[in-house]
Amino acid sequence: MLAAAALVALALWQGQAYWEYSDGVYSLSARQLLEGQALYRDFAAAQPPPLYLIGAAALALSDSPPAIRVLMALCEAATSLLVLVAVWRLTRRPAAALCAALACLVTPWALREHAQLLPETVAAPLIMGAALAAAGGTRGGAIATGVIGAVAVSFKVAFLLPALAIVLATRRRGRALSAFAATGAVLGLTFLLAFGEPLWESVVAGQAQTGRATLDYVAGLWAQAGWNVAPLLLLAVLAWPRRAALADPDLARSLVAAAVGSLLLLATLLKHGSWLTVVVVAEPPLLCLAACGVAALLGERGRCWRMRALAAAAAVALLAAQAGSLLLAPDDPAVFTRPFAASAPARGLSDAQVQRKVAEIRRRCRPGSRYHGGPPYLAFVAGRPISGHQPDQFMIENAENLARFRRAVRDDPAICTPDARPVATRAPAVGEDRLRP
Repeated sequence: MLAAAALVALALWQGQAYWEYSDGVYSLSARQLLEGQALYRDFAAAQPPPLYLIGAAALALSDSPPAIRVLMALCEAATSLLVLVAVWRLTRRPAAALCAALACLVTPWALREHAQLLPETVAAPLIMGAALAAAGGTRGGAIATGVIGAVAVSFKVAFLLPALAIVLATRRRGRALSAFAATGAVLGLTFLLAFGEPLWESVVAGQAQTGRATLDYVAGLWAQAGWNVAPLLLLAVLAWPRRAALADPDLARSLVAAAVGSLLLLATLLKHGSWLTVVVVAEPPLLCLAACGVAALLGERGRCWRMRALAAAAAVALLAAQAGSLLLAPDDPAVFTRPFAASAPARGLSDAQVQRKVAEIRRRCRPGSRYHGGPPYLAFVAGRPISGHQPDQFMIENAENLARFRRAVRDDPAICTPDARPVATRAPAVGEDRLRP
């Protein structure tokens, strides 16, 4: 009940604001799929089919942004519930479990990416579910671990890292590996039979051709990720001296594997176009371990207790300040942003700004024309198709093998550009660069 109330409050806070480029890409792609366009053939798509299919399922119920938000909020509610179960099984403390479950909804990157249609939003409960299944040590649990892990990978290939880490951490890893490989093979074969060579061309070859990011850019992303997960890591370390007292050591091991595997996803930021949304998957298992650290600290008064208590208090305060700055000042979240950062991973457009831009698009782009020149999210909210029917502008601009999709945009005779401005007439406004991929 508290989680439901929190999600309603977050929905009111978020409105229809524009936060994430990829959310608009996937949402608009899901609508095109629902309208009968062929995934990977009529338009480029960077991820395996399940993400677009669940987006299309939500839009089939109501073709509107709130349908996407409700479905993704349910995924977050599932993650919160799994955190509740995990912390209860580890500590047997109801208060610790409840606090961790509610905190799961407002950890820094879960809050920033709240209810966005992203692979990470869907994968977070799957990774937690796999970790919980792995802790049973039973034959059924091992099979469930492999199956759930393979399903997580079907939303984004990079999730192989945390899924495989959990599988290898199980006591029955042979059975879990077999279930993981068998489920993955069935899913992969099904996708190839359904979508054919174009799936490989977009999801594998196209992704490989997007290039590598510069090291200084990636170092900045790693520093931002480190700033946001450091409080959780510090609190998790506090659980180490009392690890023998945990009620479910197998679950602790699988959560450590999930956390380590998820943090390894930061290596994927070396690929051009990847971003810090991967932290969304790492936060829930880290939060479970952090809750164990706090519970362990409250349950004993041993050597250096005061020093560890001060460190824990500082970590909790920093975590709360990061989330608070994002809630109170989403356009300039000073504490959420790492120190000395050149720019903030802030909100792109407020709800009011989105509504003004959408009204302009609807006024200037008559039915039959296709929106061009701005974030796909605006086309999605406005109910207008995008130029060339290509939501994933980043992919088609950076992957050479997707040239036919670039030509579809270039040759589109019905382009509408309400946001177009003369070149070089002024410097970009603060934050305007965030509207690009």
